[in-house]
Amino acid sequence: MTLEDLPPLGKAELMESFDELVTDPRLRRDELLEHLAEIDDDVLYLDGFRVMTSSGSSGRKAVFVYDRAAWRGILTQFLRRSDWTGAKPRLPRLRLAMIGGAAPTHMSRRGARSLDVGVHRLLSLAATQPLPELVARLNEFQPHHLSGYPSVVGLLAGEQESGRLRVTPEAVFTNSEPLTPELRERLERAFEVRPFNFYATTEGLYGHDCPERSMHLFDDMCIVENVDDEHRPVPPGEVGARLLVTNLFNRVQPLIRYEITDLIAAEPEPCPCGRSLMRVRSLEGRAEDVLCLGGVYVHPLQFALVTADPDVREFQVVQQGDGLRLRVALRNGADEAPDRLRARVGARLEELGVRQPAVEVETVDALERSPAGKLQIVVSAPGSSAAAAPAP
Repeated sequence: MTLEDLPPLGKAELMESFDELVTDPRLRRDELLEHLAEIDDDVLYLDGFRVMTSSGSSGRKAVFVYDRAAWRGILTQFLRRSDWTGAKPRLPRLRLAMIGGAAPTHMSRRGARSLDVGVHRLLSLAATQPLPELVARLNEFQPHHLSGYPSVVGLLAGEQESGRLRVTPEAVFTNSEPLTPELRERLERAFEVRPFNFYATTEGLYGHDCPERSMHLFDDMCIVENVDDEHRPVPPGEVGARLLVTNLFNRVQPLIRYEITDLIAAEPEPCPCGRSLMRVRSLEGRAEDVLCLGGVYVHPLQFALVTADPDVREFQVVQQGDGLRLRVALRNGADEAPDRLRARVGARLEELGVRQPAVEVETVDALERSPAGKLQIVVSAPGSSAAAAPAP
């Protein structure tokens, strides 16, 4: 029997059969959920397990547990990232600012606490903190390395360009949300460094840009299968419908062919950096974010033109049947932006084949974030069905 002969494992099956899947009989789903509801710090369960939830950005949450040995596998991947980007111990100590999930059960928060052992000076901030507070803390800290969700770092880029944020980082890192070419250029313009992109999942699969700025998945730690909707392998260069991940280091909660609905295309050509790890040509978000408008599938990256608009601080796309409501937080004085955005988004949808697209623009002061601090770019209003799109 080969790995491909085994059935895939989804979130629903994981949670329904949780008690049978874990290898330690002391671990029980309901008791772990109670533990998650009570903790407010990097607390160990039964003095040996770290319990976390996924961010829920796909609409469902799952529980993941790591014993001490498995957690070393997670930290190993963090340290590989540090090695690739030059974040090595030095004097005076490197100042790292990490803007991540607000919940203590989030992987970014647990990882930051484990790595805060005095080798570097670490400032851990929550993506849900008010923007002026983030700016003030960063101005005071003056980080050498700045890391956060693209939507948050994009807001900070605007603050940097306005002069309210005054930092000179040696490196900028983004993670957990798609980094569009337009946003990458904006960050490089604001901070005068080319950003690195970091890929991390609560399930244990990590990846990072190499010094050549090419994304590699750490497939020596997890087996990665890029497949279509029928779980058939996707040829290199083509975007799949999901990943099947087999974790090779977490033996307390074995994940074999676990479904992650991230859309990627593998690069068939070797990387100039010489690394043999799986190279990613494109990392395009989650399948759940693909919209279906009048029978036309619209990938969220099509809305990069909104990101590129200089008057937009952040935005969210709400599907309303076959129409869209674009919720945007604008910079002061951007009175003409709503009409411009309505016209540009409508024109792009027509180019994609959507007939007479209905686009509304709603201006807001700020957009709500999940407890993990992520901004959900695409939202379906009640009555709108998910796209269930094929691979783009």
